[in-house]
Amino acid sequence: MFRSTPRRLASLGGITIAALLMTACVGGTAPSSGDTELVTDPSEISGEITFSTWWAYADQELIDGFSKKYPNVTVNLDFTAVDSYATKMQTLASSGDLPDVFAVQGPTLVALADADQLLDLDDALATPDYDDTADSDWGSTFIPSLLAGANSGIKADGTWGVPFTAISVASLYNKDVFDEVGVTPPASFDDLLSNCRALSSAGYIPMSLTGAAWINWWAMLAQDQTMQGESEDDFDVSNPSYIRSFEIIQEMAEADCWTDSQITTDIAAETALFLQGKTAQFITVPENFLKSVSEGASFELGSYVLPALDGKTPNRTIGGGGANVLAVSASSDNQSAAVAFAKYLTSPEVQTSLAASEFTIPSTDVDVAAASPLMTAYLEAAANGFADEAAMPSFTTAGATTYNTEILPNLILGKITPEEAAQATAGLFVTE
Repeated sequence: MFRSTPRRLASLGGITIAALLMTACVGGTAPSSGDTELVTDPSEISGEITFSTWWAYADQELIDGFSKKYPNVTVNLDFTAVDSYATKMQTLASSGDLPDVFAVQGPTLVALADADQLLDLDDALATPDYDDTADSDWGSTFIPSLLAGANSGIKADGTWGVPFTAISVASLYNKDVFDEVGVTPPASFDDLLSNCRALSSAGYIPMSLTGAAWINWWAMLAQDQTMQGESEDDFDVSNPSYIRSFEIIQEMAEADCWTDSQITTDIAAETALFLQGKTAQFITVPENFLKSVSEGASFELGSYVLPALDGKTPNRTIGGGGANVLAVSASSDNQSAAVAFAKYLTSPEVQTSLAASEFTIPSTDVDVAAASPLMTAYLEAAANGFADEAAMPSFTTAGATTYNTEILPNLILGKITPEEAAQATAGLFVTE
């Protein structure tokens, strides 16, 4: 039967999860247990820990705030660019040298947890939160759906990571272009198609595709719409609702929502096209992507929640708590300090500050005003809930490559039909 595992929202690179599992489990020693019991008193915690991440906003200034409460702990920041991060973590995992606390995404978290390389955080979540609130343990500060989403797909019981920030997807658009062409943010899928035709006729690229990184986003959104309520146990590539998701992609392509060349554009290229005024709207996640656009745009920006592609409401988005996760190594020699630092990063002070300055969506239950009006759409999208992936299995690593580089591009280019696209995915899924 099929095995369900989380799918990527934004890939960190070409990490092979199966290889990670194999190298983590074979040929090395079992991880040490680290601290036998977590210490929570700051005066009793000292030493050094390493924090590895690709998050640019998790900088030294942020880390220095931790020393106010934990002056005897030194946190060494190990930053790696996003394009190289997953490969680096795979290497560290293979050699049993994972950092004490580190950033990770869902699929890699699953592999590491299944390989017994992570600390089970259940006990830590039952300890006081970072501010030592008398009536609040650390676990109760998280939005439950995000905490559950961060651990989706892991076989073992326990909590192996906590969400740092949440991710949702929305559209940023050039208000000047929309006004010039006479279109408004779409309230329905038909409106979206109509906008694409009008914008294309006016000489603009209607919207981003970011085919080199995010080409599967529209398919994921469509499948959540067309397959809601269905079970993976009943999945078949001939299922009309599965085929319907590819029909939606076909309709968007036929409405000229994208140009052929966008199939190979990366994030930087799509960002440049939008800032140059060539693309009318940029479908993206918040954080540094939104920040770079808001700081670089010479035109007025707007944002809106993407419409339901098959009419079902609430219109759920993709993302959730599995995109930016914090984990602690099972072999850390200073697990108490590592957990304390993870608590700090998810504390109300840090979460509120980042939302205000870095366009992040908090993963904890804090009352945060949007960093800018542009964040409203992302917050609204997150409030609508996140796509349920229970209706279909996940692709293997090789299968996902075929899907993203062959099947979806050929569908968008009109080389295959929706039925052929669906049939082409047979044999590409994870099985047990």
